[in-house]
Amino acid sequence: MILALDFDGVMHPVNSTTEPNFCRLDLLEQWLRKRTVVDVLISSSWRELHPLDLLQSFFADDLQARVIGVAPLAHRLLGPSWSRSNSERAVAVGERQYEIEQWIADSGTPARPWAALDDDTSLFRRDCQRLVLCASDVGLTEAQLDLLDAMLCDERLDGNGEVLRPRDEP
Repeated sequence: MILALDFDGVMHPVNSTTEPNFCRLDLLEQWLRKRTVVDVLISSSWRELHPLDLLQSFFADDLQARVIGVAPLAHRLLGPSWSRSNSERAVAVGERQYEIEQWIADSGTPARPWAALDDDTSLFRRDCQRLVLCASDVGLTEAQLDLLDAMLCDERLDGNGEVLRPRDEP
């Protein structure tokens, strides 16, 4: 299972003057520790400025190896014709979904189920059923983690045909 993770608006509220960056990370880390079959793919725009090893270092030591990659950038995948201004790219509906799907297709396990935690619906196609939306002024809450459980863990199969459930369930 792959969790495509955005940072701004998910791991912390966007433009908050009262809450620090990554103030929601502990909540996600607790959730990940109970779901050992879930790996993290960084889909955040932070991947454009920071190398994978630095992004991994934001996570607790026991979870860093489960941050397995960064989604490729659409403009690098599609060539110069895709390179547009930031405002034009922001309205390119489905861009982040495309990047995530491309990473999974190239990963060697293209049938691996995935979900995305993000705060921007414009980066996903309207019919995307794998997006768990966070409020950008709040960030991640237990409610989104419950949705992820419903999406990723309840009655879904891993690559070996095992039914996935939260680790604390029988």
